[in-house]
Amino acid sequence: MHTTRYMFLFLTVFFYSSCRDRTPTTKKDTESEVPETRLLISISQRQLYVMEGDDTIKRYAISVGKQGHPTPQGEFEIHQIDWNPDWTPPDSEWAQDQSYKQPGQAGNPMGRARIIYKMPYTIHGTTDLESLGEAESHGSVRMANAEVIELGRFLMEQSGTKRSEEWFNRVLSDSVTMESVKLEKSIPLTNVE
Repeated sequence: MHTTRYMFLFLTVFFYSSCRDRTPTTKKDTESEVPETRLLISISQRQLYVMEGDDTIKRYAISVGKQGHPTPQGEFEIHQIDWNPDWTPPDSEWAQDQSYKQPGQAGNPMGRARIIYKMPYTIHGTTDLESLGEAESHGSVRMANAEVIELGRFLMEQSGTKRSEEWFNRVLSDSVTMESVKLEKSIPLTNVE
């Protein structure tokens, strides 16, 4: 009696496993999915988080919009990075007395890189490191120049927008020539209170 049960159990397991072996595998079964790279800005914490899936892989101190000129909240797509950006004053009351500034020109508030998600709101470099952690901008997000360069390079890599090390060396050694780069794939950005 026990032998019959064991034989039945053995045949059931054998039959089940042999059927399973013949079941075609899908691409999803064989490849692990790479987590999506995205940015999260916490306006109240004045922090920018670089995320891969649910994991924070990098965090930066930022400056955000001051009262009356808030940093916009919502879902956005980063689609372009300007290296050594110029600056055109926005059509806003606070900028009425301002004039266009060329890349590297004194008074240009953009720093070494401008990460564009919704003009005129951007993530850009600054030399005013005292403003980081504060609400002092006119709505854009400020980062230290070295950090916005690091972030811009990372976003280009993650979006499949390839440039050589020589290209980066040339661009970063010439602060008065702007280079605009459209990303091959946009990077999601979420701005939350």
